[in-house]
Amino acid sequence: MLRPFIAVCLLFFMYGCQSPERNLPYPLTVTEDGLGAIHADTPMDLIQSKLSGFSFEKLSQITPEHPEIIVQLKRGSNVLAQIVSDRSGKKISAIVIVSPLITNRHNEGITGQLRSNIPLTCDENGCFYTDEPSVRYRLDPSDKTIREITYQKL
Repeated sequence: MLRPFIAVCLLFFMYGCQSPERNLPYPLTVTEDGLGAIHADTPMDLIQSKLSGFSFEKLSQITPEHPEIIVQLKRGSNVLAQIVSDRSGKKISAIVIVSPLITNRHNEGITGQLRSNIPLTCDENGCFYTDEPSVRYRLDPSDKTIREITYQKL
């Protein structure tokens, strides 16, 4: 009777419960090309087939003013990113990163700080590395902590 209990406890201890603080099934990086295997030209109806080990939840904003579709990328019950369609609902308009588990190619994520030795360009839409203008950062002005990362192919 005690052995099954110990085995179950050992499994929970070793593997966790899909906690977002644990590592992802594989590194997920936002770059000039997109988020992992999801790129700007990936049709909205195919994004679920591009990333395994994650769940997706479709949220619709079907109103005359905002007909976009939002698909949330999740690990367990935790949202990692929001993929926003264009007005047609067929193409990706933007990907908003909402979890520190997704980083850029410099391993920088939300709640972290951008490196001070790499030049940034900043404008009213946020900051970006000159070689990656599609990945934008909203920063805390006091300490340059990353508050939001958005991928949007211009």
